[in-house]
Amino acid sequence: MTLDQDPLTLEVNLLKVEPAQSALWTDSGGSLMATSTRTNIDLAVVEARECPPAVTRRSRRVRLAAALLGVTMLSAACSSTAVSSSETGTTSPTATASDFSGAVDIGNGRQIYATCQGTGSPTVVLIAGKGNGAEDWQDVLEPGDPAHTAPGDNLPFGMGELVPSDDAVFPSVAGFTRVCTYDRPGVRTDGADVSTPREQPHTVDQDVADLQALMTALDDPGPYVLVAHSYGGLIATLYARTYPESVAGLVMVDTVTELMENIATAAQLKGWSKTNAMTSAQSPEGVELADAFAKINAAQPLPDVPAVVLSADKPWRIDLLPPKVRKIKTVTFDEWLQSLDLLATALHAQHITDTNSGHDIYLYNPAIVVDAIHGVVDDVRSN
Repeated sequence: MTLDQDPLTLEVNLLKVEPAQSALWTDSGGSLMATSTRTNIDLAVVEARECPPAVTRRSRRVRLAAALLGVTMLSAACSSTAVSSSETGTTSPTATASDFSGAVDIGNGRQIYATCQGTGSPTVVLIAGKGNGAEDWQDVLEPGDPAHTAPGDNLPFGMGELVPSDDAVFPSVAGFTRVCTYDRPGVRTDGADVSTPREQPHTVDQDVADLQALMTALDDPGPYVLVAHSYGGLIATLYARTYPESVAGLVMVDTVTELMENIATAAQLKGWSKTNAMTSAQSPEGVELADAFAKINAAQPLPDVPAVVLSADKPWRIDLLPPKVRKIKTVTFDEWLQSLDLLATALHAQHITDTNSGHDIYLYNPAIVVDAIHGVVDDVRSN
């Protein structure tokens, strides 16, 4: 089994995570190597999870291992770095330049957790991948971590330490313009400021409606620069097609795209969509990929705005999956890269391929993502 073969959307449910023990995995050459002694993961159960390896973390400091090929994660319960609204209740912020973190009333008895920092225009909106939320954009992969030099994308398997950092995307962007990010329902399940749960799996138009309601409630004027990762790319695409006047620029960070339909077979697409729709207690968010592709294709064309596409260059570690999981047919890493080539062409965008990163580029190499955002913001300001 090579590094770039196989499924892209399964999540390994951790049945057992034991601290202070080591686990052995095979590297790309077939030899054994030890993971961090932080965890020992029993990969006994495999369940659905998002598009390529984008994981959620069980703790802020260690990405414990979990899924693969599709969005790996350990637990949907992320600890919040922002001030909880448990002391103040749901908030209805006004258009000020002040920093904000808390639950925002978006109407119909629902709330969305959001956090905003910085001043200036345009406002950048960070949209996380499936199962991930606001906290993701405030972490980085420890600079000296061996995952940086590994030939494949080890991070989804817990082989990498995440740390909060001023160099992360969220605080870095706040240094030159206003930036907001948020938790979709189902990505965090604890705290008084948690986003109101909804039935899962859900459709992309629900995410678009939530984003529009959130930005309206925040009273943060557009148009926005949307920065999307993984599944978030489908949200950004449909939002831009639905509200073109509200979008000034796009930065697509190793995103899912409906253009995969031009590359993968019908069988691959069916399997990919099916696994992404599945949920579990550890991974509450499920998404309907086939429905998302159809809704995007039926919408009006994308606006002509400055755009950048970034793609991973560390292949998925399919070799670390249980044998039965490797047999599942879904899109391959090569097909994933082809779809991003098509996306860059469709957006008339620069395509940055030399990222020295796995799927979570913003964790491996936040500076390259920040530079891309800064470039689009400058283009918007100059025009």
